[in-house]
Amino acid sequence: MIAKSRLTKYGGAEKTEQTVCRCDHCGQLSLAIRAGSAADPHSELRLVHKEEWLPTFVAGRSFEDVPPEIGSIADEAHKCASIGAYRGAVVLARAVVEATAKEKGISANGISNKIDKLYEQNLIREHVKEAAHEVRFGGNSVAHGDLDDLTKEETDEILGLMREILEEVFQSPARVQRQRQKRLARKAGKGGAPTPASTTDPSQSGVDISSVSTGATP
Repeated sequence: MIAKSRLTKYGGAEKTEQTVCRCDHCGQLSLAIRAGSAADPHSELRLVHKEEWLPTFVAGRSFEDVPPEIGSIADEAHKCASIGAYRGAVVLARAVVEATAKEKGISANGISNKIDKLYEQNLIREHVKEAAHEVRFGGNSVAHGDLDDLTKEETDEILGLMREILEEVFQSPARVQRQRQKRLARKAGKGGAPTPASTTDPSQSGVDISSVSTGATP
């Protein structure tokens, strides 16, 4: 542990402690920074005013039914946002949009044209096309050097739009396909094997066969 302290005019001490800790779950190291007051420079903190852990808690997100390479980029975008790396998050969201178009075989020049092709090929609806362009605008502002500050709220909005694109192109169609397969499997299970033609003697069926035409000429 490393500690810095200074005496106060009231006789106590203001201390900042830096302690390296190892996680019992993953085994990785973290740095705990605590600031507060103590009885003297050599005493433990008796009142903690501020506590910070480094690295900050990282929260990713899984993307079922999305190609793994694209899902990992989307997950990384969420991890960036969770630690306040908002510019990195929106640049990665832009990469997700372009990678989605490439996954669908679209090789048009530039991400804007790729988005329009997704719409023209009926892979996304019009409002999702506009969502994709908004993600593009956000990513472009960083990638092209327009380094305006991004807020958490704006970043969350852009990532939400990114998720709509993945939902439209990959996730929703996959769910529909799974449900269709389940329905067809149930139908096949209930129907079983085709019913064989009846071999019952018509005379035993209760039908008056004398009234049934055979098609022969009288």
